[in-house]
Amino acid sequence: LRKRGLKKNIRHCSASASQFLLVFDLNVLFNKHKPWIETSYHGVITENMDTVLLDPPLVALDKDAPVFEIVFVGEICAFKIYGQDAPFEAVVLNRTSGEGVLRASGQVDCELQKEYTFIIQAYDCGAGPDGAEWKKSHKAVVHIQVDDVNEFSPTFREQQYKASVTEGKIYDSILQVEAWDQDCSPQYSQICNYEIVTAGTPFAIDRNGNIRNTEHLSYEKQQSYKIMVTAFDCGQKRASEDVAVHIDVKPVCKPGWQGWMRRVDYEPGTGSRQLFPKMHLEMCGGPLSGKMHLVKPLCKPRTCTVGSNLQLGPPDQALLLIWRRVPRPLLGGCPSAFLKIL
Repeated sequence: LRKRGLKKNIRHCSASASQFLLVFDLNVLFNKHKPWIETSYHGVITENMDTVLLDPPLVALDKDAPVFEIVFVGEICAFKIYGQDAPFEAVVLNRTSGEGVLRASGQVDCELQKEYTFIIQAYDCGAGPDGAEWKKSHKAVVHIQVDDVNEFSPTFREQQYKASVTEGKIYDSILQVEAWDQDCSPQYSQICNYEIVTAGTPFAIDRNGNIRNTEHLSYEKQQSYKIMVTAFDCGQKRASEDVAVHIDVKPVCKPGWQGWMRRVDYEPGTGSRQLFPKMHLEMCGGPLSGKMHLVKPLCKPRTCTVGSNLQLGPPDQALLLIWRRVPRPLLGGCPSAFLKIL
């Protein structure tokens, strides 16, 4: 070494009867090259797993060749990651070949974050096992995509659904149910199918959640239905809970006064009584016109007109029926009286 002018690089010398060892700094002479890695990497990791599949594989090369067994130049000692909160680490598998692996160091959840981008560099071993005066490669960009796992079941947006139909009609869509899925990927987050669980019902449902009746419904036959519906995501995972759908059947609407009888018997002297306690005017969503006549009691001794005409107008107009008090002698001799509605 003295002949080659390397005396100034000698740091320590020790000798014994069985061994003569020189440890000196050869970094300046032999560790001339920086490690080399690819300029970019693309990786895929499945959420809740730790191994990243990189393309190309993580390998660092160093042109420096090891000199003697005590010199570590030419070997790769570390990979370092630079990125804000990137839950990954790079580990050297073989220092001589420079092969490494990228793996998760924390939770990787697709629902929280679908992809990551960070910087990676390779470091050689310098001139000693402690990595003194090591050299580092250029910076490479790493893109990681997180693959989804079908871990969530579809959930309906409503706890139950209600609708009503008129008897005798076939509907293209009575109502629409809707479910959603918390998974992050289109394959597992989209709802691909709905199904009616209740058997033997006159209803069907399409893949968009629209429910229709398959036959004419009758109010007299059945006035309400309760059907259970489930949903499946595109990974064929079923909803965590089925949802109840209530469908009421209404009779065909008939405009006019409802809840009255054509004949009301009244016994004179029995006091007042309510003629039509359940009487109401069914408008069916539009204006009506008609007449109500109170006719004289069915007795010949005397004629007694009780009441007046009633003109029914649009729904927003008030309806008023003026009753006149009839003196009791006017009804004398009449065994009964009745009202007739035309």
